[in-house]
Amino acid sequence: MNPALAALILDLSGLSDQEAEDVVFQRYMDLYLDRQTHTGWVGIRKTHDGEDVVFFEDRFEHAFCTTKDRTSRQYAKDRFQRSRGERVAWIGPVVAGEIEGSECWLIPPKGAGYNPHSRPPNRFYIVRGEGYIVWLEPRFNGGWKFSSAYVAGYGIERYCAEGRLLWKKSTP
Repeated sequence: MNPALAALILDLSGLSDQEAEDVVFQRYMDLYLDRQTHTGWVGIRKTHDGEDVVFFEDRFEHAFCTTKDRTSRQYAKDRFQRSRGERVAWIGPVVAGEIEGSECWLIPPKGAGYNPHSRPPNRFYIVRGEGYIVWLEPRFNGGWKFSSAYVAGYGIERYCAEGRLLWKKSTP
């Protein structure tokens, strides 16, 4: 494991699922959210190329939960996933371009009739050695919105096949 990322793993052992989720939520708040608005907590961090990434409190479930039932409710976000939560502190350094071997890709959104002139592509940060990805969605007023982060393993390549490499932090 990348030593810089290994040092950031959050130890959730010995905690119930609910306790682990509560710990990760508090860590997410501490790391990424620093201003309360009328709709909830938000925070702004920077990408590797200095663009704003807005983190929203209400993206927590989307980023750190998955479905209990992939067959009939494949898009539900009703089960906390520890492997996502343990890596909550990875998101900022990966997006900021601080991790050796990380890459940033532009990925067209899914869906019929995609028009690049009406909606820009998503950003997809990866750390191949860890099988880890971070998704950012474009904001209509510029910059990005944090969407999700998880270990995808070998599934990374299918996303790269659809996208274009924007940037890569080379390994010394």
